[in-house]
Amino acid sequence: MAAETTGAAAPPLWLDLPAGFTAIDLDEDLGDRMARAAEQIDALFPDTGAEQKLAAVIASETALQAQLREGVVHVSSCLVRAEDGEPIHGMFAVFLRPQDLGEPGSYPSRVAAELAEAWPDADVGVVDLPLGRAALAARELTVPTPGAVWGVPEPTVSTVRQLELLIPHPWSPYVVAAVFTTEDIDHWDEWLPLIATAYRGISFHPPRDESSDELPPEQWDKIRKAFG
Repeated sequence: MAAETTGAAAPPLWLDLPAGFTAIDLDEDLGDRMARAAEQIDALFPDTGAEQKLAAVIASETALQAQLREGVVHVSSCLVRAEDGEPIHGMFAVFLRPQDLGEPGSYPSRVAAELAEAWPDADVGVVDLPLGRAALAARELTVPTPGAVWGVPEPTVSTVRQLELLIPHPWSPYVVAAVFTTEDIDHWDEWLPLIATAYRGISFHPPRDESSDELPPEQWDKIRKAFG
């Protein structure tokens, strides 16, 4: 699935996401969005129990509301069937955050060191992607859910695993934060190839069938323009 996303004043960003990653309309009415999510689960996994479907819809919307408060610019609901046939769910979110990037080329290693210090239990490193070097951090979090969601008086707590990619935008003072989160931790090894595909599908340039001449000169991909 290909998509373009921008923030109010942020630079454009293009995404090419794997099957099972379905973009969510961030401007859609809450009730309509939850109904649409339920319909999607029914269509993809008709044999799934009603309670399991409801849990997936609620988990998705709860995570989305938190991301909207943080200024997310793209969210995909990730719904696939695991090797054992069980439906598993995750969320893929992209944020464009204004940030001082420091000296050219210094951001990934500097931020990786900062994250390793801030999150001592996380797995942190620097990776090379087609769009450049990025800091990467994987960690587990406990996430509270208001009791009203489940019709109980006390809030509940769930454990999620999160993989966050941080990469500086090449011609503007923004950082791209691409975050995948799931409660289906037992299936983490099955998620990893899909997450890697999603990260490799992030681009600062439009698809090849769009002319780079339509972009400002500082955004041209000179290699792509030269060789097509």
